[in-house]
Order: sequence, then structure tokens, then C-alpha cells
Amino acid sequence: MKTNQNKRLYGKSLIRKKPVDIANRILIFCILVFPIMAAGVNLTCLMQPRDVAVDPYWNDVARYLAGMEVREKSVLWEKTKEPRYSEHRRFMDGLWDKIQKSTIDIIEPWRDRNVPSSGSRATAFYPLSGADFINLHTIFPGSRRYLMIAMEPEGDASVLKDHQSRRLIDGLVPVERSIYLYGVNNYFQSKVMSQEMTNRLLPGTVPALLIFMARMGLGIKSVDNVFIGDSGDLVSLPGSPAAKEKGKIYGIRIFFTGRDGSSRELVYLSMKIGPRSVDPSTPEGKYLGRLNGMKTMMKSAVYLLHHRPFDGVRDFILKRSIIMVQDDSGIPYRFFTRGWKVSLYGKYRPAMALKYCMPVSQPDLKEQYGAGVPPLPFNFGYGILFGPGQSNIMVAKKI
Repeated sequence: MKTNQNKRLYGKSLIRKKPVDIANRILIFCILVFPIMAAGVNLTCLMQPRDVAVDPYWNDVARYLAGMEVREKSVLWEKTKEPRYSEHRRFMDGLWDKIQKSTIDIIEPWRDRNVPSSGSRATAFYPLSGADFINLHTIFPGSRRYLMIAMEPEGDASVLKDHQSRRLIDGLVPVERSIYLYGVNNYFQSKVMSQEMTNRLLPGTVPALLIFMARMGLGIKSVDNVFIGDSGDLVSLPGSPAAKEKGKIYGIRIFFTGRDGSSRELVYLSMKIGPRSVDPSTPEGKYLGRLNGMKTMMKSAVYLLHHRPFDGVRDFILKRSIIMVQDDSGIPYRFFTRGWKVSLYGKYRPAMALKYCMPVSQPDLKEQYGAGVPPLPFNFGYGILFGPGQSNIMVAKKI
């Protein structure tokens, strides 16, 4: 990245369709569905993301934010001719080249060798995610639904529709600032996110999410603000509410197409993880309670699930997950000694004390690393704080 840029930034149906009578239809339903219901699996999670009305503007704005070409018929076409946008395009090309080479291109072959492919289409769950969609999608590329939860505000979809003002072009610098260090280190700094993702022009995590998705070759179909209703369903909003109702959980939902053309969904919820999150009497508990057989990733997770007040969240994740990919700041190693096949990579060294984060030493995990484990060829979690080659990952598969 050029020095002057650095200064600027940091100054199909399962049953074949045949004519059948009503009795046969009922019989088929009973054979296929009742056993699933009896097992306690919520049918909502077995469905593929629904078809939605596609607004080409959303793909245009994602590509615009990402410094990429947009359609000539797009209302954003003329904006791509401004000198400031040319600077943004050069910035994004350089940053993405680094992300591609130092993160994605290294993770993909490692993932193919080391992350189990079972349940490849299952929901991918990332608590304490920030806006880190790149690692989630790269580790679990086949998922049809992605769920990210973090404290950072989600942003306002209607703001991104404001193409007639200077908002989009003037908001590019704060967005660049919010993702620059992440691109360099594969690590989101909480301080940077809190400062840059609350800017008044393009606020929230949604601009970063759209940038990453566009650059990864995904097609954006629709973007809408949502909240969790009392029944645990996601309810769409025409835009981010002027005044959020206290106690409600708000977020962003993005319907998109994968590189294979399949319909997929990303839900980002701005919420604090805690006992209420998995309480079946709360709206968020009802929503999360529909998850089963998920693949979970935890990265730079502030050792939250090492502490007693979060036992319920830890147990929920362990019960509902079939695969876990995490660094040592996620769920303690001792909970994977039975019922899981565990593989370790990299170097174990508890992170230095950070603001709002007190690392927890795990003697049992240290002992396992003492026997020697394969190196980890990319930065992950808090290991980046010690320099290249200092990160660790645990891959666990339920058996």
C-alpha cells in the first residue's frame, strides 16, 4: 500500500412430482416430516433461503463500495467517473490483492485438507464476529445460511439507497479506515470498528459486509433491516428505525447468490451475547433455538465463554454444533475431550491483556501443543498480536 494512502487513512423438491391422490400425499408427509418433528428439529432451519425480489441496485452499490465496475445503466455509473472514486478503486484493488494473497489464497487449501466437509450446506454461525464475513465464508464456503452476531451497529439499508446526495462518495474514506487494518492483519480492532463504523455517512457493518461479498464474487439480491419479533421470527423494516425500541434485537439481512449461482442468506444481528441470548422465553432465544447441526467459528472471542455467566451460551453452541473452528479465545479445550475429534494447528500462546479482554491460560491445551502440532500458515485470532506464525486454531468434529 502506498505511503500517502496510509497517511490519509490513519491521520428443487425432495419428492419427484407425480400425480398422487390426497391419501398418498398425507402418507408421504407423515413418513418424511413427522420423524423430523418428533426429533425436535425446527423445520425452518431445513429450508433453503427463500426466493426474493431482486433489485439490481443492491449489487451495483456493493460493487461501487468495493471499488468495482457497475452496470452502465446503473444510477451509480456516473459516480464511478469522479476523481475521488478513482482513488477509492486504487485503494480497494491494492487492499484486496493483499487480502486475497495473504488470507484467502492460503486458507482455502488449508481448509480443504483440514476442515471436515460434512454438513457442508449447514448454517454457519459466528458469534462475536464483527464484520468478518471473509473468514466465515472462506472456512465454510458451502453454507446456504450465514449468521453473524456482534455488538457493532448493523447500519441502515435505506442510507445506501441515497444515491442522489454526496453521501456515498463522501462516505468512502471512513469505510476504507474501518477495513484497512483488517485487510493487512486479518484482524478487526475493536477501537477502529467503534470509531469508523459509527460514522454518520455510511454507518454500521453493512458497508464492509457488502464490500467483502462483492469482492468475493457473490451477487447481492436484496438488503433489508430486520428485527427479531416476539415469536422469534425476523421481521423486515423499510429502513433502520428512527428510534430503536428498547429490548429489541435489530440487524441486517442480505440475500445473495453464491459463486455457483445458489441462493444464500446472511443475517447480521447487533446484540450482546449472554444468558438472555439462549433463553427460550426471549425473542432472540426463540430465534437461535431454531438452529441445529450448525458449523461454528469463533475468532478473537475475548475468552467470553470461559466464564461462568456464559455457561448457557457455551452449552448451547456445543449442543447445536457439528463442527467447531476456533482459536483458544473461544470455548475452553476441556469441553472437547469427549465426543469430539480434535485437531490442533499453530502455536499456543494466550493473548496479551487487551481492553475488555483478560486472556485465560489453559494448561491442558498447552500440554497438547507441547507434543508438537502442524504449523498454521495464516494469521488468525489474537495470534497476530505476536507477529506472523504465532496464531492457533482448533478444528473439532462431533463424533
